[in-house]
Amino acid sequence: MVAERVKLVIPSKIRELSERAKKIENVISLGIGEPDFDTPVHIKEAAKKALDEGFTHYTENQGMFKVR
Repeated sequence: MVAERVKLVIPSKIRELSERAKKIENVISLGIGEPDFDTPVHIKEAAKKALDEGFTHYTENQGMFKVR
């Protein structure tokens, strides 16, 4: 159930353009961070390994010492 006032919200122009672009073939998205392919398996495995090893926080401002 949706409140009546929600039905009065006018979608933003960017949302309208995004919906229109989905209907066109071979459109190159210039949006951020959403590739058109799945994450490669070796990257998924490396991410899982890092999580299992406790790499779950931001690094220091200078980054990790061993990769500087």
